[in-house]
Amino acid sequence: MIAIIADDFTGAAEVAGICLGRGVTVSFIVNIPEVETLQALDTQVVVLAEDTRSFTADGAEKISRMLAEKLKAAGISQVVKKIDSVLRGWVLPEMLALAQVLGKSSLMIQPANTATHRSIRQGLYYVEDTLLSKTSFSRDPDFPAGSSSVMELLHQRSQTSGGTPALPYEVPDAVTEQDLAACVSRCDDSVLAGGSADFWRVYLEAEIAAGRVKTVPVKDPPANSFPLTNCLLICGSAHQNSLNFYQRLVADGFPTMVMPESLRGEEKPSDAEAIKWMDDCVAAWEKEHRLLIRVAPRPVIFPSCAERLRYRLTEAVYYILQQITPSQLLIEGGATSWSLLQRLGWTSFNPVREWLPGVVQLQLKTPPYCYITLKPGSYAWPQFSF
Repeated sequence: MIAIIADDFTGAAEVAGICLGRGVTVSFIVNIPEVETLQALDTQVVVLAEDTRSFTADGAEKISRMLAEKLKAAGISQVVKKIDSVLRGWVLPEMLALAQVLGKSSLMIQPANTATHRSIRQGLYYVEDTLLSKTSFSRDPDFPAGSSSVMELLHQRSQTSGGTPALPYEVPDAVTEQDLAACVSRCDDSVLAGGSADFWRVYLEAEIAAGRVKTVPVKDPPANSFPLTNCLLICGSAHQNSLNFYQRLVADGFPTMVMPESLRGEEKPSDAEAIKWMDDCVAAWEKEHRLLIRVAPRPVIFPSCAERLRYRLTEAVYYILQQITPSQLLIEGGATSWSLLQRLGWTSFNPVREWLPGVVQLQLKTPPYCYITLKPGSYAWPQFSF
């Protein structure tokens, strides 16, 4: 069995979707599992969904060490780290902690996502032909890309107070799928590999080709369009793709609710203001049994805005879901997904289908058994019908 550890919820769903699309059986576990839980699994791959990107570097390192100890005790030695394709998060602290516990002697780090034209050339990260620091990722609320140098980004996001020993690591240039395959070919048992979803796809396909991972027949592909019926959409990303999607749905007449300014400002809103808006959302849902909720029609910036607005959105959606019962919940943004599902106490899921790369549907294994579709903020939704 291969264990792949993701540092955010949508990243975990994305790699599970890659397994589904290739006929590889996959388990999906949230939080740190018990050894007995891991030993009872009968799938080729287990995806471990964590939210370490929202922790401090020290916290992320501690969780990674605990996960590695559980995996080692369960006899799972083949471990891959799913990292963000633009290196948001605590990549080095997490991978070094995993490698130390698992007895690995070096790291292979490959964030490039060549399928979406995110590449590394001469040590610099490009999105299409634009340097990373010149893209909207430079304004990320949690991990702004102030540099396009891969090494600088890694070092900026690696400060911990722990004493995890350094190990040799490489971040090769990668522009094509063949470049990713060359990186995979250098990952023997002594190497801890970490990479983007595209890197994981190439890694998994190499394991399948070598006969080390078995496959089963792939289910029929999903329909060309996603029916937006009895659904609640939660848009928690400030990425331009998310804003464009919101504007398109508004233009198409899809019912939407945006937090009023009093709820999305720096000052804490009153309970009365919050309850009124949440009740308005419930009323809007009842009219058509479909609704999109987002924080604002444009990026909001003030100190700690991402954390505060995420909390307010989570509490609002939690309240709303006590009043309505959608069969479909669509959530955009990894931190938003994690925050909401943790607040709801939903931790056990079955991966169902991959609508598009990165857009993956899970089914809750406990009541209310609804379907949850997850997507990173920078990715595109599939075609919708409504």
